[in-house]
Amino acid sequence: MTTHKAEQGFTLIETLVALGIAAVALTALTGRLGISADTQRSLMAHATMLEVATNILEEQRFSPVVNLDDRDGEIEVRGMPLKWKLTSEKTEVDVFVRQNVTVSARDEPDVHLFLYQIKP
Repeated sequence: MTTHKAEQGFTLIETLVALGIAAVALTALTGRLGISADTQRSLMAHATMLEVATNILEEQRFSPVVNLDDRDGEIEVRGMPLKWKLTSEKTEVDVFVRQNVTVSARDEPDVHLFLYQIKP
């Protein structure tokens, strides 16, 4: 009486199919990591620009003298060169003035903030 042992393991074709599926999945994941890194960089730039805009308006708010002159400048924060511009505009209520600040960075959307102050 002869008994045959059952074969164990994977065939070559099964192994190649599994490797092909793994290669496609890893390629897709690698692409997603690149997109995630770009998103992270953009969020960091936006947060930095928002901090700069907030600081400029806070300086205006706490200044003992309200300065309504338009001003602009450049600053480097976290290795990013940024441009900012502060403008003033009239409001419908004569007692108030609106001060707008715009912060720009290359390849990023501008950040705009504003502050209402009482005219001097």
